[in-house]
Order: sequence, then structure tokens, then C-alpha cells
Amino acid sequence: MDAKQELLTCVQQIVIEHLGAEEEEITENSTWTDLGADSLDRLQISLALEDLLNVDIPHSTGERLNTVGETVDHLLTLKLAPRDSANVRIEVVHTNQQWAEVSSIRTQVFSTEYGYTFSPLPGVGESGFWHLLARDNHEAIGTLSVMDTTGNRGVHQLNRLSFGEKERVARYTQLAILQPYRKRGIFEMLIETAQRTVSRPHGFTVEWLLYPAVHAHSCKLTRRLGFNVETPTLATEFGECHVLVRRKSSLLQVSQTQKRFSVVENRRLGMQG
Repeated sequence: MDAKQELLTCVQQIVIEHLGAEEEEITENSTWTDLGADSLDRLQISLALEDLLNVDIPHSTGERLNTVGETVDHLLTLKLAPRDSANVRIEVVHTNQQWAEVSSIRTQVFSTEYGYTFSPLPGVGESGFWHLLARDNHEAIGTLSVMDTTGNRGVHQLNRLSFGEKERVARYTQLAILQPYRKRGIFEMLIETAQRTVSRPHGFTVEWLLYPAVHAHSCKLTRRLGFNVETPTLATEFGECHVLVRRKSSLLQVSQTQKRFSVVENRRLGMQG
């Protein structure tokens, strides 16, 4: 069975589970309307495919895939995209050329792909702002900014947050990764680099960010990196989101857990040797 046929089989299985259609009804020429799928059904099918195949299908992209065949072809493109992260490096943005690349990535992702309206952040050298750029070899592929929101009660109240007067607070914002490079751990690389190069050196004790509500409870940030999901759901310029918050105490717990895992893993490998 070739790769395309395997993907078609995966789509058929998920459609059967979600829509109750018969397998023979689900061909490459079948439209989602033919199969009785409304917009909510299509969103749920996209999420199921993301989980099964470890890919990313933005809702706006899913809505443009009108047939099963178009969906399979799009999945094939995603699966054939380069997956190796060995050549990815994270840079702190210091030059105008780097800042131009950051702005280009955000325009491609936010404006062109998702149709969002977003306010550009202050650029290189502005106090209270730091910017990171991810590269695959020489190609700029992703970006994340860190914003000092210590004492900014307006921003905190807008996002239903409350912090102590002595807490130093950093916000991670305007994450953007080009589509072929998603699901490769680059987001986590950006977050960890931001923590190491910005949050820790500048004494921040709390970190927070907005994250899509549908994925907030299951993402790696909450499962592995010590972030907690705040309620309620917020309506933002990037859709429905939860705020994820991580405090210094959570970072210590994560570090201790990682150290214990390393000790156990080393012992296991020693026993095997």
C-alpha cells in the first residue's frame, strides 16, 4: 500500500467514526457536503487527523479542502515535508535584517494563512521586548517574542490575570511558525530558549501566554513544561484561547522531574550494558 492509499484509509476510518458513513461512500471524489459533514464535523475530523498523523491543519486550511481527495493530497504534502530538527537553531534578534524576517513570518502566518489582524510589536532595541528567530539552516522558519508585562495591570486584567506586586512577569507572544515546520518541536525550542536567554537572566518569576483553547489541556507546555491552564476561555484576536501560566516553582519541579528521569534512564541503560 503506497503512502497516499494509507492516508486515504486513515481518512476513511475517521470519517466512518465521526459521520457513520459506509466505507464505499468515501472516495477521493466525495465532497464533505456529500458525506453530510457540517463545519463542526469538519473541525472534529481535522483534529482527529492531527492527533493520528502528528500534523497541523489550521481551521482556515481545513475549510478550503472540499473533497476527501483534496484532504488526502494536503496530508501527503504535510507528511512529506522535512521533519528533521537537527539543523534548526534559535537566534536572539539583534539586527534589522533579522527583524525583517520576523515580520515576514508573522505576515505569512497571521495575515495570509489565518486572516488575523495583529498589531506589530516594537522592534529591535526597544526596552522590555526580546525577539527570537528559528532557522532551518539559512531559512527563517519561526519566531517568538517575550514582553515584560510586570505591573501592567491593564493587560493582566484584560486577560483575567492577577499577579503579586513583587512578581516579575514575562509574556510569550506572537508565536508564528511556517506551516511545513510545525509539529517538529520548534515551539518548545523557542519557549525553552526564551526561558534560558531572557526569563532567567532578567529575573522573571512568572511566564504566561495565550494558547488555542481546543489544545490547551493536551499540549506539551501543560503536559511537560510546567504551564497551568487558567480559566475562563477568552475571545482574542487569535480566536478562543486559554491563558497558560508558569511560575518559578513550577520550573523547579520540572527541572527536578527531568533530573530524576535522567537518573532512572542512566541506571536502566547501565543495567542493560
